[in-house]
This record gives sequence, structure tokens and C-alpha cells, in this order.
Amino acid sequence: MIIKKRSLSDFQATVSVSDDDESSGRQAFGVADGVGGWARKGIDSGIFARELMSNYLASLRSLNPGRAVDLKETLLKAHSMTAATGSSTACVVSLEGDRLCYANVGDSGFMVFRGKRLVYRSPTQQNYFNRPFSLGNWVGEGKRPVSVFLGEFDVEQGDVVVAGSDGVFDNLFGSEIEEILQESDGEPWPQDLAWSIATVASMNSVSQEYDSPFAIAAESQGIEHVGGQNR
Repeated sequence: MIIKKRSLSDFQATVSVSDDDESSGRQAFGVADGVGGWARKGIDSGIFARELMSNYLASLRSLNPGRAVDLKETLLKAHSMTAATGSSTACVVSLEGDRLCYANVGDSGFMVFRGKRLVYRSPTQQNYFNRPFSLGNWVGEGKRPVSVFLGEFDVEQGDVVVAGSDGVFDNLFGSEIEEILQESDGEPWPQDLAWSIATVASMNSVSQEYDSPFAIAAESQGIEHVGGQNR
């Protein structure tokens, strides 16, 4: 997403879902990431994450035009509507004037770059290392209460917002995204920027020589991990 001040049609987001309906005056997006541990039970939690984001988008579009978005309420409504088994982290964001407002559960999130320099990163929520908070639907238990972190950050015209899951931020430092931005001439095209970031993160994730953000975080907890994170 690149913050602009011209018209709603200029809003762009390279994330899982976005709502930039001119008639509603609403600019919002979200990203979710299914928790991989469900695979051991034969469950693809990506199905849960996709249904969650589909329900989030539907909830956004059901709001009356011009109504401010209550991100926590909208995310929890989407969660209540999600029937698939599994769990997912989620970060949903709305641009309200010059404020980027967000609701976050777990370690999906975003970074804001100004003048191609990192100026803000949304905080993560974890029970303990590599065990992020999540929204879910558990076998034989259903849905559990969840803690939603709410925050906001003042943005300016030309700011670049990079949203992603731990698959990106476990394998890319903010300084590396700065380098990708600095290699672009002028204002980066969002789709090209997203592709470049995803490509580098994917390469780093399988490298055994890269001292990744995940490896450094693991070491700080007394856990040995070499290279990127791809599990």
C-alpha cells in the first residue's frame, strides 16, 4: 500500500484482501496466515485463514457507507462466521484520514517506510517464542477467547506500507526491505515491490547461511536455529 492524497481510486494494497470502495469512502486491508502445526493432524489451516479473510471482507462491505470501521468488532465478527477447523494469525488495517489504524492477533503485521526508510513496525503477540496468538476453531472445543491488540500510526503522503506474515518478517530485516525500495526508481509499483520482497524472503527462508531475524530471535531465547525459517 502506498499512501496518497489524490483520490480513493489511487489506493493500492498488495495483501490478502482489500476494500477500497469509492461509494463507502473506505480504505482497508488485511492479511492472515494459517498456523502450520495443524498439518500434523491432517488439517490445512490455510482454509481457515482464507475463510476468515473472506468473512472479514464481507463484514467490511456490509457496513453503512461513511461509517468508521471498528476493526476489532469486524475481525471478531469474521472469526465468529468462520466454520473451518484450524487457526490463523491476522492483521487488519484501515486508513482513517492520516491515521493507519490496525487490529492485530499474533505475528502477522506490517512495516511503514517513509523516504524508503523504516519508520514503524506493528508489534507481535506471542504466548512464547514461535507460538503466536491466533484466532481459531478447535476440534471438540470450538472457538476460544482471543486478545486483539489495537494500535494506530500517523502516515504521510508517499509512505509505503508492507504487510505480511511471519513468512516475510522471519526472513527479511527491515533494512533489507529498505534496500529493495532504494533499488527502485521513483515511486515503486506495489505489485513489483510485493514480488521482489516475496522472492527475497523465499530465497532467505531456505538458506543455511543466512542469519535470519528468526535465527537471531531464537538465539535470544537459548534456542539453536541455523538459516532462514520455512516451517
